[in-house]
Amino acid sequence: MHVLVIPSWYPTTEAPLRGIYFAEQAQCLREHGMRVGIVYPEQQSLRRATVAALRTKHFQTEWTSDHGLPTLRRYGWNIWWRFPPGLRFRVRSAVRLVRRYVTQQGRPDLIHAQSGHWAGAAAARIGAELSLPYVLTEHFAGFQRDKIFPWRWPLVEEGYRHAQRIAAVSRPLGRTLSNQGLVSFSDIDVHPNLAPTSYFTRPSDRRPPPPFRFVTVTRLGPPKNVGDLLRAFAQLTEGDGASTLVVVGDGPHRKALEKTSQQLGVDDRVSFRGRLDRDGVRAALWNAHAFVLPSRHESFGVVLLEAMATGLPVVATRSGGPEDIVPPGAGILVPPKDIDALTSALREIRTRWSSFDPDEIRSYTLDYYGPEPFVRRTRLLYRRALNETV
Repeated sequence: MHVLVIPSWYPTTEAPLRGIYFAEQAQCLREHGMRVGIVYPEQQSLRRATVAALRTKHFQTEWTSDHGLPTLRRYGWNIWWRFPPGLRFRVRSAVRLVRRYVTQQGRPDLIHAQSGHWAGAAAARIGAELSLPYVLTEHFAGFQRDKIFPWRWPLVEEGYRHAQRIAAVSRPLGRTLSNQGLVSFSDIDVHPNLAPTSYFTRPSDRRPPPPFRFVTVTRLGPPKNVGDLLRAFAQLTEGDGASTLVVVGDGPHRKALEKTSQQLGVDDRVSFRGRLDRDGVRAALWNAHAFVLPSRHESFGVVLLEAMATGLPVVATRSGGPEDIVPPGAGILVPPKDIDALTSALREIRTRWSSFDPDEIRSYTLDYYGPEPFVRRTRLLYRRALNETV
């Protein structure tokens, strides 16, 4: 089967980990016998612009073999940012790229739009022009946070209206889409993301000696709620220096969070590592005893799978995706924005740490989110879409 993937976001030179899971999913499908290509009209944030990047990215189109996949990109900048022309231009660019892709790579059997954020509308127009079926998988947590600008809704609805099959990466996200009138919940396939278990493995050495080390890997912005984690950690360690916290990631709130850490008197036990590459993220997970994700909203939570694939127990909030991902034997779930509950969970996982079996946590992650179950679910999604068009 020949599948053309249109991701709403994807790795770039300036942000190599953004949407990396889309690339890994496509690689996994290729390794299991599918032919997969990528089309991506890149619109990089001007905030990441450098002189070198501005010289090399000037709205040109180029074939690459990113992640070993035939990829047709249009390099550009998000000049319009959050205003209507930018997104509409991106949809039109995707349509033009697909025409060029078909000319060189041949006609795909199916298009897979990753998120209705804008890729769904592009797939709908391509499908109508070339009589191609498409599926749409939703990942975007903005639906849960009511962060869809009103002018974007016609594009979102266009993508949902014409898709042969619609999937959501978690049941809570699927219910949100249903409540917003985009699709009936009974018509949604739950299609979880792939756990990158071949890269995120058990550490070769034992976990580090005391003190007990918590780690979080996240963007430092309001939806991820790291401020509450700092407050919970301060409550946990009041009069007790037996724990440390490593914060991996960057974002607009980093300086404010560092100041909060100082005000809470825990800055000597909290380490802000900034944005790390994948090797750095894996090393941070290997050198921790437990992982924490305090988000207010999560459509899924791939980082939880990455942590669990290394055998770490996790603390997460019931913020959407984690409810589907974290079983009792792998960690503890608490309500979002409940600092006392988060403190209790941190204390409990530290106390009960030896009762969590790292081999069982990793085995669970492989059995439910590893390559084999991911490919089975994806093939079923594609077969359903193709059968409905016959």
